[in-house]
Amino acid sequence: MYSGGIEGVPGLQTHLLTVCGGPVCVYEAGDPESPAIVLLHGAMYDESRFIWDQLFPYLAESHHVFAVDTPRHGKSRPWEGVLNQAKLLEILDGVFDALQLRRFQLVGLSMGGALSIGYAAQHPDRVQSMVLFEPGGLGEKLDAQFVTWLYIKTPGMLRILSKSYVKKDRAAVRKLLDTIYVGGSTPTDPDRLVSILMDEIKGKFDCHENDMDDWQLDGVIGPFRLYWNLLDQIPRISCPTLWLRGAESKLVKQSEMERAVQLARESGQPAELTVVPHAGHILPLEQPEVVNPMVHEFLLQTAK
Repeated sequence: MYSGGIEGVPGLQTHLLTVCGGPVCVYEAGDPESPAIVLLHGAMYDESRFIWDQLFPYLAESHHVFAVDTPRHGKSRPWEGVLNQAKLLEILDGVFDALQLRRFQLVGLSMGGALSIGYAAQHPDRVQSMVLFEPGGLGEKLDAQFVTWLYIKTPGMLRILSKSYVKKDRAAVRKLLDTIYVGGSTPTDPDRLVSILMDEIKGKFDCHENDMDDWQLDGVIGPFRLYWNLLDQIPRISCPTLWLRGAESKLVKQSEMERAVQLARESGQPAELTVVPHAGHILPLEQPEVVNPMVHEFLLQTAK
């Protein structure tokens, strides 16, 4: 396992770009002559340094790796305006142009997986292949649809977690970290991950951001169903895809992943679903010894 996380990778470069009028932080490492890979993290309190703590250093040994802090995450703040799926895809396109990335592979988790699907559907000429960790946007409704809708419509609720978390001391944040690991897995370096979480909590609070992303909120959640999903875009994917799910995940259902993979196959490209035991939604952190070589092998086989 990697003891230094992203910031401990030899030769790491940190870029602070200005794209579409706002800041975007990108971490870069690895041989520029090697295949290019872009990593896109999840929503809410995630950022590149957190979820890619183990995968980024692993891939940097053999690839040219970029990890993007999506606007309002990590060092990509502050931002104004609504940052929904369409706007984030516009920003990402500008980021890739600024980095002079013409053709590359995408790895995304949750929101990052949804952005990967959307980008690949819009720009099939630029995406060679994708690894999708439980991408968002696959369902037609939530388990607690009405309760969730009521929650986000209640004034003040969308910042209640931020106000609560920012008061937590280091020990309390460590307990919070432990709750998102399932199946008996434990953090590889809890001290580093706690520090990253505390940075993200403070950043979200200081910039007066909602707990949830606009990607989750803007025109998405109705009282009885979701108004938007990616099902119509998945058949437009024209590259090989590897779909990964933690067997004990509560956020993305097995049936949703299976349906998405079947839709992806309609593009005529290979699409494979792998379910990893003893893991949940943060699979790259929970089972890095299983996930890292699996992702590495797929990316090597599908680079072209």
